[in-house]
Amino acid sequence: MGNPLLPREQVHGWSEAMSETPEGHQAAITRLLKDQRRISRHVEENAAHLQGMTAGVAMYLVGVIVRMFDLAGGRLKKATWDDLRSAEQRVAGQVEALLPVDDGFVSRARSVPRAQAHILDEALYALFIRKEEEEQEEPLDELEAFKVYMMMWVATEALDANWTPPKSFEGLADYTHTPVTDEEKAAS
Repeated sequence: MGNPLLPREQVHGWSEAMSETPEGHQAAITRLLKDQRRISRHVEENAAHLQGMTAGVAMYLVGVIVRMFDLAGGRLKKATWDDLRSAEQRVAGQVEALLPVDDGFVSRARSVPRAQAHILDEALYALFIRKEEEEQEEPLDELEAFKVYMMMWVATEALDANWTPPKSFEGLADYTHTPVTDEEKAAS
């Protein structure tokens, strides 16, 4: 595993802030995706396997992850193609333990080793658990959500490998799933 983990409460707070006031983060997300061009190209290339508007959702959610690393501070180097291939190999080695995409998928996803597991728990929450509010779009179909999660996981692995936390950072050494909402507690 890579760096100490960002706390789940912090990750969830950033995610909620970006959801509630996207205009306050959109310029930073756009800039960060341009800076991390190999990651955004990786998402674009894999978007060919997604249906309809899912590609845009995938790019935005990967941008949210890059923004979380940015908000955490420290130094974030640009990911290389080798970093992405290495991240893909780490993720691919875990896929068999995750499948099928059924009611047990989220629990299995939490049980495998992942860099910045709390960021990926937030991704699982957003893609598979959160109940959709009336004004939001239809939730993604489970297979599409799985594909987006895999892109987010690869990006997180590559970003964590290129992130040097600030000296004052006191992250978590060990992962324990931390539900942050009543919905997530019920789903656990």
